[in-house]
Amino acid sequence: MLKEEAARRSEMCRDSFAPGPCPGATPAPLNPDPNAFGLHKWNNRWFKVPREYHSTIGMTFYWPSKNPSAKGPAKPLGTDWPIELYIRSYDIPPELRGYRAIEAAERDQRIIRRETVRPGLDRVEYFPLHPFTGERSSMPVTEYVATERRDPEGQLPIFRCKKNLSNPSQGGGGAGFMWRDGILVEVLIRGGNLCDDWPELFDEVTRVLNLIQKV
Repeated sequence: MLKEEAARRSEMCRDSFAPGPCPGATPAPLNPDPNAFGLHKWNNRWFKVPREYHSTIGMTFYWPSKNPSAKGPAKPLGTDWPIELYIRSYDIPPELRGYRAIEAAERDQRIIRRETVRPGLDRVEYFPLHPFTGERSSMPVTEYVATERRDPEGQLPIFRCKKNLSNPSQGGGGAGFMWRDGILVEVLIRGGNLCDDWPELFDEVTRVLNLIQKV
């Protein structure tokens, strides 16, 4: 257990917000324009994040307005939802990640149903496997697949999502993909019936990530 904790601690030290001391960690560079950029360290590399999108976990914007976090949500309230990009290079989920998990479910006949929501967007319901034990779950999950997009690994982007038509604040979901240089991006959506927006939402996630610059 101590070895596992030490290994995880070492992984966390590759990122700037690891708790506690990190001996030998890469020091923060001089921020040339702190009003315009915040600094983040991921996988021992420093990056400049536009201040208007900058957050402790990575980046935040609103959907469907596309407002950066500094601008806040569009009105009326309850119609524009925060999209949090949690960026890190530790606690990377094991394979099978992303669409490969759905491909494995197809091979193992764990798919309950697959249907086209609209051109470019499918909905897949299936029984997932536990990421560490490999055991089949007794509870199905629903993933939305952007069939005309590709993530940085070349996979179809997927979004595990739920709707709540009577109370949109209880909707939401999450997605994740390897972005670059051993860095994971998790997309966290804590409210809103946004499942059907996934292809366009993924486009905006990609655009916002492309604003990040290496120092």
